[in-house]
Amino acid sequence: MSNISIDFLGFSLKNPLMLTEGPLSGSLELIEKASKFEIGMIFTKGIRPEPIKSPVPYIRKYERSLINADWSDIGFKEWIRTINSLQVDTPVVTSIAKNYVNPDTAVEMAVELVKAGSKIVSFVDYDPTQLVETVKKARPLIKVPIMVKLPPLLLNLEEVLKNLVSAGVDAIAAMDSMGPVLSIDIKTGEPVMGSRDGSAYLSGKCILPVTLKYIYEISRFVDIPVVGVGGVTDYKSAIQMIMAGATGVGMVTAPILKGFGIFNKVASGIKEYLEEKGLEKVEELRGLTHQKVRERSTSTNLKAEINQAKCTSCGLCEKICYSKAVIMEDEKYRIIKEKCMGCGLCASVCSSNSITFNGRVR
Repeated sequence: MSNISIDFLGFSLKNPLMLTEGPLSGSLELIEKASKFEIGMIFTKGIRPEPIKSPVPYIRKYERSLINADWSDIGFKEWIRTINSLQVDTPVVTSIAKNYVNPDTAVEMAVELVKAGSKIVSFVDYDPTQLVETVKKARPLIKVPIMVKLPPLLLNLEEVLKNLVSAGVDAIAAMDSMGPVLSIDIKTGEPVMGSRDGSAYLSGKCILPVTLKYIYEISRFVDIPVVGVGGVTDYKSAIQMIMAGATGVGMVTAPILKGFGIFNKVASGIKEYLEEKGLEKVEELRGLTHQKVRERSTSTNLKAEINQAKCTSCGLCEKICYSKAVIMEDEKYRIIKEKCMGCGLCASVCSSNSITFNGRVR
């Protein structure tokens, strides 16, 4: 029987899935509701000093993703009461919206949250230097684990991570939503979001490849737990995140669009995958991609091949082949090897999974 539980900062989690910062963890009632599902850990919505409401509308579906401009919060005093009142088995991380306060205030908030019962504190900011300073100030005063959530695409990533570890951070989450972005209503010309200039942030399925690369790089540079957040919508994307090096896997957009039950579905999918692969623990998948990259070799001479027995003659490969290497012959498609560029696009659109490269499925 495969085991999908993990150890995370001294806590035994029933699975690596985490509800990270967002509208679904913005109150006592929502956290209590979330705790009834297959969620290993819950991060509160970003905690701000005072209550605030976002201009509406502030969340909109975008393809299979979201754009959002949700800055609302119940305020620090209410969060203190909430943490004092929490009685759930799922470990809860109190996430401080550091970008709205200076480091000293953020540390004061963290100290009070720990006094109220917080077991893990996380700081979120788009300025990494502020995160480093905050962790450095918080570390001598806070005995519980400290996390930070990084903004997307830091150019000086290795340096930032080194400074955070030196400052005393215990775990890294990445990444925050990408942006700012803009979506426009072509009927009126106005932005669709309620914020003053229509600015919002992008999350969900469309940012998965960006997040995967980010987590892959972060886990190269640090030997502390990493939580991958951004683009996970099913068990396959969760497994990719773990293979890239993540210890925990965060989800926000998927449960907003599909409900908390998506956690149960993803957890079940991970367990079934492990059993199919004959693996005992989910930890056996962690960082697998790093190993594969070290072992792999590259080639510039792979050619596509079509398995005639599997080919359904849907014609997609011929339609998208820019080198015109796919032709129809005897009512079946085949590859002209001399024309094939080996780009791989045909295999990625093949509906019957009948295209390989030199015998290897791409």
